[in-house]
Amino acid sequence: MEQYFPFEVSELPYSYVGLVPRCDANTLYYHHDKYYAEAVYELNRLVVRHRLTDRSLRQLVSEDFNLPAAQLNRLKSAAGAVYNHQLFFDGIACKAGAPPFNRLTETISASYGSMDRFQQLLTEAAESIIGSGWVWLAAEGDRGVHISTTENNDVVPLASVSPLLILDMWEHAYLPMNHFDKAAYVEDWFSLIDWGKANERYLAALSGAAVG
Repeated sequence: MEQYFPFEVSELPYSYVGLVPRCDANTLYYHHDKYYAEAVYELNRLVVRHRLTDRSLRQLVSEDFNLPAAQLNRLKSAAGAVYNHQLFFDGIACKAGAPPFNRLTETISASYGSMDRFQQLLTEAAESIIGSGWVWLAAEGDRGVHISTTENNDVVPLASVSPLLILDMWEHAYLPMNHFDKAAYVEDWFSLIDWGKANERYLAALSGAAVG
């Protein structure tokens, strides 16, 4: 469902202690209730200021607007932070466990050789980010899936790909728990992936439906 102004902070689908020991309550609280919530507040303020309240969240991250560069960058950063965080929080679950066999994991294994190899490549992608950014698994319709990264709060091109999974590589997401051990953070996140929701997104991408 498309989201429009006023944008609201999406509730977590689990409690603050629901991800322990993979993520402690304080880290999750500040990540969701501070960083993400502040991005929602900033986005609402900016769309009012620039008279863009009729645009959906998807439009705000995908379309260009006739604004001075500094103001456009700020708008895009806020919209991307909201979009990305919503996908991130919605994509994990407190009792996710090992990847099941479904259409998505079958495609991943066929594309990368195994789920272990896929996790290794995700880790390498996460460690390759200089500064802050995001790691994505996206589908190109029926042309398979691929791993990619974006810097800061940039979003993958939604006109051509459908996001399936996303990993937050800003320091506020991993530093409190894992310090600078990005591999440990990726391992924790991998064990929390909601593969059912990811598979639903993949099936929607195969059918040509917009995701996110």
